[in-house]
Amino acid sequence: MRQSGTETSFIKYFYIVIDMKLLVVADIHGDHEKLSRILEKEKGKFDAVVAPGDFTDMYEIPEGFDQLEIAEIIVLRLVSTRKPVFAVPGNHDPYHILEIFKDYSINLHNNVKTYEGIDFMGWGGALTPFDTKFEPTEEETEEYLEKMHKSVKRKRFVLIAHSPPYNTKLDMTIEKIHVGSKALLKFIKEKKPMLVISAHIHESGNMDTVGNTKIFYPGPVFEGRYGIVEIGQKKVECIMKKI
Repeated sequence: MRQSGTETSFIKYFYIVIDMKLLVVADIHGDHEKLSRILEKEKGKFDAVVAPGDFTDMYEIPEGFDQLEIAEIIVLRLVSTRKPVFAVPGNHDPYHILEIFKDYSINLHNNVKTYEGIDFMGWGGALTPFDTKFEPTEEETEEYLEKMHKSVKRKRFVLIAHSPPYNTKLDMTIEKIHVGSKALLKFIKEKKPMLVISAHIHESGNMDTVGNTKIFYPGPVFEGRYGIVEIGQKKVECIMKKI
């Protein structure tokens, strides 16, 4: 548990209790150098890492490597923080990235984990017109979110997904078209997680709400963008940052 205090002119202290501080690193796309700079800048200032997908880039692969080798380099950098890591794959990531996630005990795709009294559930990939590598259908998304939610035991829970929910500030392309998941939106409206962390639409780093649920995407790591989420007893604060 963390506490931060501010002294007023009356030498009186007001404390905001922060249960958990999350570092959000989304859409890394193989840029381990920017990721390393972010981790160094925030060293010791967070309790867990959230990585909502696109560890790799299917179009830009360094010579002499394959995507899974790049993915493992990124995963090793994340686990080197010695903090819990909650990861789901992005649409660029090959399906077998899940084996790497499982090897390092960071997989949250189609999974529920509890940390410090909060349940985290995750769903990776996203539908696109580009035939990328990890694209669950809307029907699969709806089915598996419903099944996972049966394992959520706490009212305060967090959903981590690569795709943003439909018709929000986080799913609008540069052409001003909403391309997010309607299945995710339906789930959020019905199950009411306290927080959704997403990724995917690089130009739509933003914050929004669906009902009382906060939705957050800080923008892509390969542009030097990342986020901090502070979870308290009665408040969730999302902060967009850049190196």
